[in-house]
Amino acid sequence: MTVHFRAHLQRGGIGIQETKRLLEALADHQGDWEAVRRACLDENLLGKTSDSLVRDLLKAFRRRFLLPSKLPPAEFVAKMVRASIPETAKRQVMLPYFLLTDSLVKRCYEDLVLQRLNSHEAALTRNEVQQHLELLSVEHPELAKWSEYLRQKWARAFLTLLRRFGLMEPYPRCSLIRLVLLPEPFGFLCLWFWLQDGSFWRIWEREIWTLLQLDDLRKEELLAEGHERGWWTYQRLGEIVHFQPRFNDLKGWIRNGLA
Repeated sequence: MTVHFRAHLQRGGIGIQETKRLLEALADHQGDWEAVRRACLDENLLGKTSDSLVRDLLKAFRRRFLLPSKLPPAEFVAKMVRASIPETAKRQVMLPYFLLTDSLVKRCYEDLVLQRLNSHEAALTRNEVQQHLELLSVEHPELAKWSEYLRQKWARAFLTLLRRFGLMEPYPRCSLIRLVLLPEPFGFLCLWFWLQDGSFWRIWEREIWTLLQLDDLRKEELLAEGHERGWWTYQRLGEIVHFQPRFNDLKGWIRNGLA
C-alpha cells in the first residue's frame, strides 16, 4: 500500500495537557465524543480563546485516539491518565498514539531519531528535518507541493513533539535523549497485545517496541519487573516461555494491578 504523507502535525499543536483533559472528559462522558466536543466548543473546556484552535485540537485528538488502530481504545488511555502512576509514565502511554497515527511523523522519527541515537552526535535541528522532507519528496510527490513555510512549520512542530515527550533537550539545545520506557506503559501495551494475540512471541516481535527504543535486554527486564509486581507470571528457558497474565482484562489491571 502506498503511504500518502499529510501535513497534520502542525495543526492542533502537541498539547500534552490538552490531550489529558480530553481523555478525562471522554471518561466523564462515558465515551460520548459528541458530548465532549460540545463541552469544548460551548463551554470552552480547553480554555482557549480561538474556536478554530479548539476545532484543530479536537480533530487531532480524534485522529490519534478515536479512529481504528491496533492500540488500546481511548477509554483505557483515559483510565491510565487518571491512575496513580508517574507523570512520565502517562506521557509514555500517549506517545505511541502520536507516532503511529501519522505516517510522516513515524517515518521521520525512524529516520531522524532512532538512527541517530547510536551515534556520538545524537542531535537534530530544524534545518535537518526540513532537508529530510525535501529528500522524502523524491518518492512522495505530495511533499514536493509543500511551500517552504509549511516545511518550516512542520519541522518546528516535529521538534516540539520530541521535546514534549522528553526525547530532546529543551530549546534552544537540540540533543536527542534516549527513551527509558517505564514499567506501566510497557505493561499497558503488553497486556493489550496479549488480549488480542494470545501469543508471547507475537508480542515480543511487535514493531512498537523498536519505536519505544526497547532492545531485547530491556524487554526482559520489564517482563521480570511485571512478574515481580504481580501483573503476570513470566519464566523463560531459552526458547521455552511461560507467560500468563494475572488479570482477565486491561480494566482490571489498571484498577487493581496499579493500585
